[in-house]
Amino acid sequence: MASLKQLLELQRCDTALLQLKHHLATLSERTNLTAATTVLNGFNKELVAVRAQLKVAQHDIELIEIDNKKCEASIAKYAQQLKTIIAPREAEALQHEITMATAVRSANDDRELALLEVAEQFDRQQIELSNQIIKQNEVIEQATRALALAIEQCEQSKLEVEAKRITVSAMIAPELIKLYDLKKNKRTTPAVADLHRATCQSCHLDLSTVELSALKKCPDDVIPECPNCDCYLVV
Repeated sequence: MASLKQLLELQRCDTALLQLKHHLATLSERTNLTAATTVLNGFNKELVAVRAQLKVAQHDIELIEIDNKKCEASIAKYAQQLKTIIAPREAEALQHEITMATAVRSANDDRELALLEVAEQFDRQQIELSNQIIKQNEVIEQATRALALAIEQCEQSKLEVEAKRITVSAMIAPELIKLYDLKKNKRTTPAVADLHRATCQSCHLDLSTVELSALKKCPDDVIPECPNCDCYLVV
């Protein structure tokens, strides 16, 4: 019975190691870091899009300014020609060209004003997103530190349990450990459990009075097993 109790302690170590493995894989700190990184990626993508739109607006403004310079040059040229033209028809044609160039320049001015407003809006968005990215990087740094600490704590707990397992294993006969390993490798529930009143703590099913009585009368050279799930039972 003493060996079986030690085997139960070994099972508890193995259960604790499995729980630590699961806990390590499902750390909330890992989830928080993933969520924070997703938010940062969203900000970065949005910033790339805003910068591209700003670049397009700035390029359009440059083209308008180039076109306006052409219009101004044409207006100046036609105005100079008007000073030397005497024929009314030619003067009228030049005046028409000046009017057309002026209209184009005016339309360009209106469009440039609208584009400048758009560019300013994109620039504000760019600054705001850059600030959000800075803040989000700080969130990620905090989440990274928290995850590293949580992993370190899990690893420390794992080392402690593994050390305890080695100590417990040393007190158990190798033949019994082999039997335990064979049973454990075929199960998803504990291979060794104890009874809480009449309930097996591996399958959590109640044993009948007859079954309990039979287990208590089990010979010393026979390891008691749960009649429901076949785990080794500490009676």
